[in-house]
Amino acid sequence: MGRSKKQRREARESNPAPPSQAGSMAGGQSLAIATLVGVVAVLGLSFASWRQIDGFNDKLDGRLEKIESRIGQLASKVDKLPAQAQQRRRGPDPNKVYRVKTAGAPSKGPADAPVTIAEFSDFQ
Repeated sequence: MGRSKKQRREARESNPAPPSQAGSMAGGQSLAIATLVGVVAVLGLSFASWRQIDGFNDKLDGRLEKIESRIGQLASKVDKLPAQAQQRRRGPDPNKVYRVKTAGAPSKGPADAPVTIAEFSDFQ
């Protein structure tokens, strides 16, 4: 016991006690367990998200099928429209060329013009 307090302190600072193996092993195990728990949690959340996204995809596929079916129905109706419009049309056929007698009527332009516009009007 011949060492002073100062000498004992210097000895402790220069030669720190080695960590116990039990303490370092427990720290390493807890880190490994924490890492494993974290990995399991991430995998669980990923699986839950995947299931939710898969459910959304199923819903979207169903809606897409309905939309495509409806577009097909509308396309067939649109194809039928010109025939139905032709049946409902009343009055002169816009594609037919009509011959109108213009002899003796007031006119402008040459008599042999390729196109003649006949106007009918009433002042009352």
